[in-house]
Amino acid sequence: MNVMRAHIHHRFSSAAVIFLSLLLVPSAPAADRPKLIVIVSVDQLCQDYLIRFRDNFSSEGAFRRVFDHGSHYTQCHHRHAFTVTAPGHSVQLTGAYPATNGIVGNNWFDRFTGKSVYCVEDSSVQVLGTASTKPMSPKNLLVETAGDVLKLQTAGRSKVFGVAIKDRASILMTGHKADCAFWLENNVWVTTTYYRPDLPPYLRVLNDGQAIERFHGQKWELLLPLAKYHNSGPDKNDWENPPKGWTSAFPHQVAAKGELSAFDFGEHVLFSPFGNELTLEAARAIVEGEKLGQDEFPDLLCINFSSNDYVGHAFGPHSLEVEDMTYRTDLQLADFLTWLDATVGSGHWTLGLTADHGVAPIVEYAKQFKLPAVRNPLGSLSAVKGKLEARLRQQLHVPTGDRAIVQKVEDNQVYLQHDHPVFVKEDFEDKFRLAQRIVRDWLLDQQHIVCAVARDELATGSEGQLNSQLQRAFHPRRSGDVLYVCAPYCVPGSKGTTHGSPWHYDTHVPCLWLGAGIVPGGTFDRPVSPACFASTVAELARCNWPSANVEQPLREALSKP
Repeated sequence: MNVMRAHIHHRFSSAAVIFLSLLLVPSAPAADRPKLIVIVSVDQLCQDYLIRFRDNFSSEGAFRRVFDHGSHYTQCHHRHAFTVTAPGHSVQLTGAYPATNGIVGNNWFDRFTGKSVYCVEDSSVQVLGTASTKPMSPKNLLVETAGDVLKLQTAGRSKVFGVAIKDRASILMTGHKADCAFWLENNVWVTTTYYRPDLPPYLRVLNDGQAIERFHGQKWELLLPLAKYHNSGPDKNDWENPPKGWTSAFPHQVAAKGELSAFDFGEHVLFSPFGNELTLEAARAIVEGEKLGQDEFPDLLCINFSSNDYVGHAFGPHSLEVEDMTYRTDLQLADFLTWLDATVGSGHWTLGLTADHGVAPIVEYAKQFKLPAVRNPLGSLSAVKGKLEARLRQQLHVPTGDRAIVQKVEDNQVYLQHDHPVFVKEDFEDKFRLAQRIVRDWLLDQQHIVCAVARDELATGSEGQLNSQLQRAFHPRRSGDVLYVCAPYCVPGSKGTTHGSPWHYDTHVPCLWLGAGIVPGGTFDRPVSPACFASTVAELARCNWPSANVEQPLREALSKP
């Protein structure tokens, strides 16, 4: 009996040792855990394009590869009200909305200094790669990204990089602890001392070789026969807003060497498919130079295709340019994925693709279809400020000539002077609340305003989708005191188009996934948000979610480990 007990005790002890050793030894990566996660944000890529242009997508393109072998969600919408570039990129990998992450716009007014703040400005750092007075960093982003959590969990051994023509896209997708974010300035790739002390050799090679110069004299022509295009409006018109040296009609030829200034030549490249080609060239250099996806610690690469946005602003969503740009983006991305197969290894990478926003139709084009489209619906914002000032003085009984009550009117927001004498009396709260309501009610009286909400209403919460979108966009220290929304198809500017509204055409964007850990052939129609990318990336990398994340991962698209 003692011998048997000793034998059982020995077997139990051995099993315990083996079990404990398995806990202590790092586990091998799961078969469906990617070595490299690539998040691509195609700036201003509307889900509408994947619907309208689908029959023309190449069988060799990235979109059909996703439809056949990956997963996609057909109802992906941004859930914050003001759909511009910086907020759109900030939500993707934080999983948090501007109300929490602090990125309420590309710029916002700082009521405390009286100055405008650019979303990624940082005067404490220096630019590397070119002479510049535009130092940037993620310091204005108030929360962490999935990349930050990944760095924390692996003690820095996972690598996180970003690349884009736009600084704000590259910086806000990667986060605070990224190894580096790169962007284009003065036609060369740059970063800042926030990330590292010098520009890496693989990008210096591109800069020294003047990589952008090869596009001099190249011509952007239609990829397909004209009859195959769905956008059939007049190619030559007076409502599009092409860059200097181009007309509204195809073909578009990039300036020859010496023909235009370096800036105007750069505009030609950025307002064409050549801008995405330049971006992917840098992305390949990063993957190779940093050996991304080459060890057991998953890496993250964030890429923004900024040129799609430039083309969309200039020519509009119903132009031949935007349609052709979409087909070329599809093929450029397909080439990059094939390259990842060869470089990182088929089955070892995962792609997630979305967009930071959509876009409104050009007003003049929309009017042809009898849509209620209007340019500059409120007119001059300085005039609006004057009218609001007069209304407030009248109803609050403030004498003319005193300090202004309205501090600023911009970007769908009205800022009041919190320290104005009328608000520092004993009845401060009542007077301040009354002032907000006076502004709100004046705005609601304007023909093209469909919603206006005061600060105290946003803070306490109210029902309805539009109010929820405004609440997600409102940050108490960075937003105005009254937020307002113009009616659909109201667009600022004299030509071209833009985005920034809570309406369907601005919020509806793609949500595509492909590669390791992704269910093949999955099509899902439940409502999701680009903010779901943060927790989804965390699940793929087997790490914790970002601390401010509020969205669940895209579980239907994730294969079980």
